[in-house]
Amino acid sequence: MYQIWLKIFFRNSKKNWLNTIINISGLTLGLAGLLTVLLYLNEEKSYNQWNPNKDDVYRVNLKQAKNDEVWYTVNAGMYLTFPKELPEVTASVMVKPFYRSKVIQYKDGFEFNDKTIFTEPQFFDFFPFEIIAGSSQKFTETRKNIALSKAYAERIFKGDKAIGNTVKIDGENYVVSCVYVIPKNSHHEPEVLIQFDEAFEVNWGNHNNEVFCRITKGTDLEDLQQKMNQVIIEKAYRPEVESHGMTIPEFDKKYGIPTVLLDKLDTLYLHNTAKRAGPSGTGNYQLLMVLLGLSILLIVISCVNFINLSVATASQRAKEVGVKKTLGLSKKHLLFQYILEIVLQGFISFLFALVIVELSLPFFNEFIETEISILHSNSLITLFFTAIFVSLFVGSIPAIYLSNFKAVEVLKGSISKSKKGNLARNMMLGLQFLISGFFIISMLIVGNQINYMMEKELGFDKEQVLSVDVYSMPNKYKKYKLAKEVLSKKENIIAVTASMFVPGEGYVNGTGLSHKINDRSLNTASNVVDYNYIDFAKIKLVKGRNFSDEKATDKTNKIIINETAAKALNIYNNPLGEKLALGWLEDEDKSNSFEVIGMIKDYHFDGFDSKIAPMFLVPWHGLEFTHSWIPAIQFKIKPNNIDESISEIETYWKQNIDAKYPFSYEFLDKKFAKTYKKYQKQQTLFLVLSLFVILISLLGLFALATLTIQQRLKEVAIRKTLGASVHEIMIQLLQNFLKIVITSSVILVPIAYYFMQNWLQNFVYRIDMPILPYIITPIILIVLVFSVVGFKAYKATKIDLIKYLKFE
Repeated sequence: MYQIWLKIFFRNSKKNWLNTIINISGLTLGLAGLLTVLLYLNEEKSYNQWNPNKDDVYRVNLKQAKNDEVWYTVNAGMYLTFPKELPEVTASVMVKPFYRSKVIQYKDGFEFNDKTIFTEPQFFDFFPFEIIAGSSQKFTETRKNIALSKAYAERIFKGDKAIGNTVKIDGENYVVSCVYVIPKNSHHEPEVLIQFDEAFEVNWGNHNNEVFCRITKGTDLEDLQQKMNQVIIEKAYRPEVESHGMTIPEFDKKYGIPTVLLDKLDTLYLHNTAKRAGPSGTGNYQLLMVLLGLSILLIVISCVNFINLSVATASQRAKEVGVKKTLGLSKKHLLFQYILEIVLQGFISFLFALVIVELSLPFFNEFIETEISILHSNSLITLFFTAIFVSLFVGSIPAIYLSNFKAVEVLKGSISKSKKGNLARNMMLGLQFLISGFFIISMLIVGNQINYMMEKELGFDKEQVLSVDVYSMPNKYKKYKLAKEVLSKKENIIAVTASMFVPGEGYVNGTGLSHKINDRSLNTASNVVDYNYIDFAKIKLVKGRNFSDEKATDKTNKIIINETAAKALNIYNNPLGEKLALGWLEDEDKSNSFEVIGMIKDYHFDGFDSKIAPMFLVPWHGLEFTHSWIPAIQFKIKPNNIDESISEIETYWKQNIDAKYPFSYEFLDKKFAKTYKKYQKQQTLFLVLSLFVILISLLGLFALATLTIQQRLKEVAIRKTLGASVHEIMIQLLQNFLKIVITSSVILVPIAYYFMQNWLQNFVYRIDMPILPYIITPIILIVLVFSVVGFKAYKATKIDLIKYLKFE
């Protein structure tokens, strides 16, 4: 019996080969998309799952009261005080939030690495990497002990024993105490672990490092966060506030006191309150959800296609059903047979999906910048059962439709039309139009927002600016000054400058800024710059003047602020001459009084998904302790002979600045473009998937048009006999489809508006919701209907009248 069923299946598939190909290919694409997303989702969720402490360790974040910005860096006061004051906090560790680049010298050899992390001795208690040589206990004995990854140790020692050997870093001797293996998918993946030079003292002002706390199981996190907030109030704010004659509620209302938010290590990579997980990157949860949603929509539209095509071919199998019923085959057996046919097609789609995913994964990995493999059992099992479930669901509808044919009617050659059946098909077609329209609208709006970000005036000049990284080395500032003096004379180099903050790298260093007279203070982004930086970057001065190296008074205690800082300090209307204090310096220090000489226009230094923060600029010259903070030297070069310019800079660099570290550079426009790279990827995904969805929808539309028009061929023949024109007949055949498009468009607009408005909320600086996509999309859908259905309708007007009327 099964052999006969299979023969019938293959004969019908061969007879309706186009429908079979469309069915299988549509479902294959849907399943392939779902598997890719499942693999990616499982990969992203696996971060930190290796860590046995993942359920007990939390990162401490600070939510700023005035702007709701969340900082992932906190201060030493919280690191040292929380374990002492709160019994729920059993231990804490402080970690530098970014990788640093170092060169390690062993004997006469030098090895570069760009994944050095500074931390405290108890690091391995929180992140217990597998130790393959030495011990974590040895690491804690002295701050001159370091730990190395297995791969990096092999690069340095080249077969020599690592443990106990002395190496040099920045001229200092360190002893290798342990070698570890970096676990896969950790948000910390350091090649070198170096301890901070000395133990921290309680300080509530400098927010430079991440702090992780181990918290007792079963602790009420909401209650603990309130206790942490109270510790901050009592230790950091109350003494200072009350000495100025204010109460804590008055101070909080006027200035705002930051509050603690805790991120669990288990979910930190994908779900974090500060939009950052760690130095090895941050998962894009929104992108994952977008991909998952799109893959589900792709399967839905494939299923609708499958059902429409299956029902479309049902009339061609009506006599087969009538014969089988006449021979005594039960309705149950008919249902089983036709569902089995669909399940078999679903299984074939599953196999093809595996092949497509395996072939496309290298390209997907490169696009997403990850490394995922198809060999993930949970994802494969999920996909298999999804394929079976979808096949059963999809197969049951045409199977029920076929099995309900009446043997007498189909053998006589007449199949009664069902209004319910027509309604169901129209609803499925409407769903296809709805999904297709949503993709088109989304694609247009995402494109508008990305173009807005790429074309928006940033407030600074990023064109033809080459940023060359400066690594750890002595006398950074002196070498920079010499490089500026020498290279500025080169014909192809227009200007040279340096700033502590390079646009596109993220807001790294912040400190307090206060106005004593107004009794206002705030946390700001800080930027130490050369005298020519504002002119170099073409940042607009709103009031006052620029720094000048020709004015002796500008060498110390002069400051320029941006508009946001001026507004926050309530000095926007007349900022010039006002005296401000920096959080870097002690309040009692007489030199901690900086005169405002200028106010610059706000500029986008950190992307578009966060507000422009308050920022101040001070010259390098006056703050010697910042001279080692130079991250890069920036060169504005002529557009001609770019390669020659870079070669000149590199030659000088290796001869006079640094020969140990690699010459690493990047153009500033490309560096800043990284701030919206993830949204460009979303745009690309929307574009590709939109094309897939529209293609599948067109195939489904073709199938339903074929079915509907085939059922009305006798009607067409009668109309032609009565003298109806081709135009009139086509309108009759098209009007039902046009009604469905219009209805779908009416339903589509509010749904698409809601979801795209939520997507735009991710951007602080965004376009107004455009109206044009909501007008264009229905027009596109109508054009597609006229193209596909119109073609079938026109062919219908050319039928042989005798063929359809000879028995009438």
